[in-house]
Amino acid sequence: MSKRYSNHSPVSLWSANFSTVLSISLVLFMLGFMGLSIFHARQASRDLKEHVYFTVYLNIGSSDLDAQQLVKEIQREDIVKSTQYISSQDARTEMNKLMGDDHLAVLDSVNPYQASIVVNLKADALDFNHIKRFISTVEAKDIVETVDYRHDLINNINSTIYKISIVTAIFFLALLFISITLINHTIRLTIYSKRFIIRTMELVGAKASLIRKPFLLRGLIFGLLGGFIANVLLAGLLWWIASSFEGIILEKYYRIYAIVGAGVWMFGIVLSFVFSAISVFGYRNMKVDKLYR
Repeated sequence: MSKRYSNHSPVSLWSANFSTVLSISLVLFMLGFMGLSIFHARQASRDLKEHVYFTVYLNIGSSDLDAQQLVKEIQREDIVKSTQYISSQDARTEMNKLMGDDHLAVLDSVNPYQASIVVNLKADALDFNHIKRFISTVEAKDIVETVDYRHDLINNINSTIYKISIVTAIFFLALLFISITLINHTIRLTIYSKRFIIRTMELVGAKASLIRKPFLLRGLIFGLLGGFIANVLLAGLLWWIASSFEGIILEKYYRIYAIVGAGVWMFGIVLSFVFSAISVFGYRNMKVDKLYR
């Protein structure tokens, strides 16, 4: 039969292989995009938590030396991210900017403002067990009057992040299942068109390893090319976001992007190889009557 009428002409083979690679790459791209979205959502939640602050109010008349000593003690806590000491004079200066230099005239210019320490905890420590222990430790100090914080705000943040995490995890697992299923069906359809070739090779006495080899190699190539295209698309997406929006794509995240890219690539290679092996095994052991269905 001439190439023109062959069912396996170079053009049709190229078209089938291209469709397979494209399908795998788009599935891997969506999976990688979901992974990057989860990472940035997690970073955003951590940043939000670390912007919640506690205000440690000191007793009126506390010396700056004692206050600085307390600041050092607080900074030594593992759960503390940052601190800022505001003296009573600093507080007065800030209020002068807001209310005018003469707003204390009714008090004969007596400074009623307390010195304070603004504390930001690390994101992982923003739960009530850590918070309770921190407040108890700080309020036990002689120069501390009270520790003020927004209990309702912390509760709302933790509750909202927990709900979003559950929904995101379910969505990611669903997408992962869909990705595995789509890649499996794509590989099976590709090998399905070669089922008669597999049976013919068996009839002429070809060894199982000889039958499997070209299909496993093709599956490996499909995974390599699909992962490469997916990573090119992900890199293009990251470049577009970086050029369009500031403060999202940061240099400190490059290592994470590389890990996600490598994970997507390996995921595509492994699945394509494994599903190719499973499909070839299935068609080798298929009954003759089922080959024509």
